[in-house]
Amino acid sequence: MPNSTLAFVKRSLGLTRTYSILGAFFAGFGIFVLGALVIFAPDTQFFLFAAAFSSFGILFFVTPIILLYVYDKNNGVLEYLLALGWNQNDIFKRYLKASLLLAFVVFIAEFAIVLILSVIAGSTTIIIGLLVMAIVASLSFTAISLTTIAMIAFSSLQKQRVGANSPLALTIGVVIIIPTFYIPFIFPFAVSIFIDLLIAGLAGALTIVLLVLSSRLIRREKMLP
Repeated sequence: MPNSTLAFVKRSLGLTRTYSILGAFFAGFGIFVLGALVIFAPDTQFFLFAAAFSSFGILFFVTPIILLYVYDKNNGVLEYLLALGWNQNDIFKRYLKASLLLAFVVFIAEFAIVLILSVIAGSTTIIIGLLVMAIVASLSFTAISLTTIAMIAFSSLQKQRVGANSPLALTIGVVIIIPTFYIPFIFPFAVSIFIDLLIAGLAGALTIVLLVLSSRLIRREKMLP
């Protein structure tokens, strides 16, 4: 079985296309919202609403990696990797790299579209576009990292019911991003940006803590079917 990071990405996308389609829809809708606001309401503070949709889209698009881990665990693939000499951290890092690689590809696509639209719309829009994409990057990458490490570290966060993989850890990423949909309606623009970055920072800090403790949290028996 190929064990490169790219091979993990290809296997995950071949496992299911439902989440990828949903992710593409939410990401595309986020760009649509941003474009609509730039054209019809350039002075509004709701640009972060577009960032929330785009981040949500990236999270959903990467969900097949989470499903792949559940699938591999239940079908003995992780046991096979352990038998080949991989340790828990090797397995963890490969799924994490695959998640971040897939997220990066989607982010670059979003960034390119937003940048092109911003250049067409004008210099002021470029600044807004870059700001929105910075928020998207901070929210989506930290949410995905935390979701991935939590999924692997805690066996209770992945189940298989009626033949279907259930990535319960996905709720962690959703909980991180969902509040960002409401923040622009409650707080001023500058405060909303600060809160979004604070949420991303807290998620990132928790990810680092779990990563440092991963050798204790991720036991070999949790990798077995």
